[in-house]
Amino acid sequence: MTTNEQSIHLGVLGASLVVAVWVFGAQWRANEPATHGVAHSPTTDQRSPLSIIPPGSAFLLSADLRTLLRSPLGAVIAERLGRSAGTSSLVESCGFDPLTRLDQLALAVPSAKLGAQEHPEDFGIVARGRFNAAEIARCAEAAIAARGGEAIRTPHGSFESVRDRSGSGGEIASKDGMVVVSGGSYFRELLNSAESPGGPDEQVVRDARHAELRRVLGPGPLLATWLLGEGWFERIAGGDTNARLSPLSTLKALSARLDVGRTARLVVLLECADGESALRISSLLGELRSSLDALPLDPALAGMAMRITVSQTGARLKLELELKQAELSPVLDTLLGP
Repeated sequence: MTTNEQSIHLGVLGASLVVAVWVFGAQWRANEPATHGVAHSPTTDQRSPLSIIPPGSAFLLSADLRTLLRSPLGAVIAERLGRSAGTSSLVESCGFDPLTRLDQLALAVPSAKLGAQEHPEDFGIVARGRFNAAEIARCAEAAIAARGGEAIRTPHGSFESVRDRSGSGGEIASKDGMVVVSGGSYFRELLNSAESPGGPDEQVVRDARHAELRRVLGPGPLLATWLLGEGWFERIAGGDTNARLSPLSTLKALSARLDVGRTARLVVLLECADGESALRISSLLGELRSSLDALPLDPALAGMAMRITVSQTGARLKLELELKQAELSPVLDTLLGP
C-alpha cells in the first residue's frame, strides 16, 4: 500500500472519529443564566429537536449541550472551540451570546444519496434553548448587516424567519425557545415538521436506519450517524481501481458516541457489508497502525492512534478511544488550527 493510499484510508477512518466533534465547535458555555422572560429548558410538552428532523437523512447528529458543557472536560473543550469560532464577534453584533443558551441541538443532511446534486446545499439545524424569538431575529439581522447584506423578515406560522435579500447564507426561523436554520428547499420541510403535532419523546428518530444505529450505540450526550450511499468511497478517492478495491468501499454506515466527563471517551461503529469485509478493514487498521511512523502525524496524535482499540462482532467493527484533558490540545489543534 502506497503512502498516498495510507493517507486516504487514515483520513476516512479519522473522519469517523471526529465527526461528532465537527458540529460541537458551534456550541459553547451553556452556563449563562437565561435573561428575564426567556424560555427555559424544554418542558415535557415540547418536542425535542431530534423529533422534528424529517426522515431520509444521510447524516444525523444530536447533542445534549447542557449535559456536555456541565462536565469538567466539556467546559474546557467549549472554551477552546469558542475561541477558534470567533464567538466574540457574534456577541459584539448581537449584544449577547445566543450560543450560551442552547440546550439541545439536532443537525441533519437530508439526502441519503451522497452523489445527488439536486440540492447539494441542503442542511438543517434545529435547536432548543433559553431565548426568545425577538432577540434571535435581531441577532440574525445584525449578523447579516455586519457582512453587508440586507435582512428580510417573513412570518411562517408560529415562526418568524430572517434571511439575506441576496439569498446567500441560508435562512433562520425562530420562536420562543426554538431556532431552525437551513439552506435550500429543506428549510420549509423542517418548518412544516416543526409546526405539525408531535409527542414530547426526546429520543424520537423517524428514520428506522438511524434509529437502529443509535440503539446499538447506546445513550449519550452526543450521537452521530452517517448512512453511506453506493460508491461513496470511489467518489471521495477519485473513482480509480485502487479505490474500488479498497476494503473501505464496503462500509455501509458510520456512527459515533461522545461522552465527556473528566475524560473524553469516543466510540465509533463501522457497519460493513459482511463479516469478511469487517475482517479486511480490521486488518487494514492493523496495517495502518504499524505504518504510523511513515505518515506525517504529530507524535502525540500517533500515540493516541496506537491506543485505539478495535473489536469485531459479525459485520460491525467498534473503535474506542479515551483521552485525558492534556491530550486534547493536539487533537483540537489538528481540527481547528493552533
